Amino acid sequence: MNTASASMTAPSAAPKKIYDYAIPVRRSIIHRDLWLGIPFIPLMVLGFTTILMVFTFGQIAFLIVTVISWFVLKQITKQDEWLLDIVIASLLQPDELR
Repeated sequence: MNTASASMTAPSAAPKKIYDYAIPVRRSIIHRDLWLGIPFIPLMVLGFTTILMVFTFGQIAFLIVTVISWFVLKQITKQDEWLLDIVIASLLQPDELR
């Protein structure tokens, strides 16, 4: 058995490591930076909405909604870290029928 091909195969016990490259690659180079586990723009929308609801309208219960929303967004981002940006971009894009 060739030792070079045996060293490139991924063991089943370590699914998080990256073995597709000839040299070791850090995950921080491949993945994007996330703030509190979610992208920056959804975090700012969630933060500004929370500030508006709590300080302007006095809705203290909205803090619970914020924590639940943050947890849901974090779980979505774990599956696909670009999904929230794609959804926001598609919502902001004007509809054109030709």
